[in-house]
Amino acid sequence: MENKVYFITGASSEVGIAFIRSLEEKLKKNGEKATVIAHYATHDDALLALEKGLCAVTLMPQQADLSQPEEVKNLIVRVAEICECPDCILHLPAAKLSYNRIRQLDWQNVMRDMEIQVHSLGEIGKYFLPKMGKRGRGKVAVMLTACTVGMPPKFMSQYVLVKYALLGLMKSMAVEFADKGINVNGISPNMMETKFLDNIDGKIVEMNREASTMKRNVRVEEVLPAIHLLLSEGSDYMNGVNLNLTGGDR
Repeated sequence: MENKVYFITGASSEVGIAFIRSLEEKLKKNGEKATVIAHYATHDDALLALEKGLCAVTLMPQQADLSQPEEVKNLIVRVAEICECPDCILHLPAAKLSYNRIRQLDWQNVMRDMEIQVHSLGEIGKYFLPKMGKRGRGKVAVMLTACTVGMPPKFMSQYVLVKYALLGLMKSMAVEFADKGINVNGISPNMMETKFLDNIDGKIVEMNREASTMKRNVRVEEVLPAIHLLLSEGSDYMNGVNLNLTGGDR
């Protein structure tokens, strides 16, 4: 069996690290191997530490500041030098969450977050989706948010705005390339207690936990099966889907 190539943006995040670790376990169990092109923004310590324990996954860290369009283009060039076209793309990057009212909306911060999450995926899709189409297969999974399922909570205008733009891009990619054997889908988990929440008051995290149907926030490991599904043959008849991982809250 041909070894798959995964291109993961935001791979140094807690979700990214956990996914690579779980991919390693699956590959070892099945006697398979894969290459993971792992993007990180500034620090690759977590990836380097992870790499020491890998044998089924060949890890290839690649640095880029996704808020800078030129760095996104350079990243795409480097990925294309490693492989003509990845089999799977997992898009995870995001700026840290912050709470703000509409009157506090800072458009400069919005645009920076748009560059990191939306523009970067747009450029990656422009380059690799046509190549996936020529090959006749490809998988893309995009990290969205529970805020895109039903009404969002108050005071998260920047976060909600950017994630809805990302949702729109995901669905546009899905419908345009559906007849090319490409599946583009998203996942929308509830709040995860990761470093992404470092700028949030702990009381807000606790309130979200208590207000949830299951009386807890989602764990990173509970998101992984959905990612594996969307990047596998199990999603061959799924396109433009936004998987609801809210534990029944929405």
